Amino acid sequence: MRDEKGEERSRGEEADLTTQRTSVREALGTQRLQPSVVDESTALLRICERLGDTPGVDIVAVVDAAGRLKGVIPVRLLLDELFLHVAPEEFLADLRAMDGVEEYGRLSRARSARDLMQPAVYVTMDDSVREAFSRMHERRLEGVPIVDEEMRVVGYLGRLQLIRVWLQQHGREAGP
Repeated sequence: MRDEKGEERSRGEEADLTTQRTSVREALGTQRLQPSVVDESTALLRICERLGDTPGVDIVAVVDAAGRLKGVIPVRLLLDELFLHVAPEEFLADLRAMDGVEEYGRLSRARSARDLMQPAVYVTMDDSVREAFSRMHERRLEGVPIVDEEMRVVGYLGRLQLIRVWLQQHGREAGP
């Protein structure tokens, strides 16, 4: 195969380029997961219940009173808070670093979504899966909320969906 400059490309390189250009909208296809969305004042127990209603979603989207994305709570962070008193010894090793002390203090005082949320990270339907992967990788997240032009959460894109996109392009070349 040749690119626009007439240079030869392998099937793998062509598949990589196609994957990079795939939009979030195309990646979702018909397999859309409902996002897990809570208000900033939602109590931790209610956050857990909401996650139970959205299997396969690893990020809680925190919205303001107008329904606009304000932050995210990775399930990993929520689980840390829940098990802080169940298995405190797991946190002791992390206390050596100053940021570990700050994180421990934040977790021990958390009562609502506002207390646990991290700065918002998101994608739009028109972003590429390459952009989505970069944002997830940079923040070590398993997924990201999808927002519209008004920052309202309209979906969820997870790592498994990115794997499906990759397989659609690369699975054919791998053979049996």
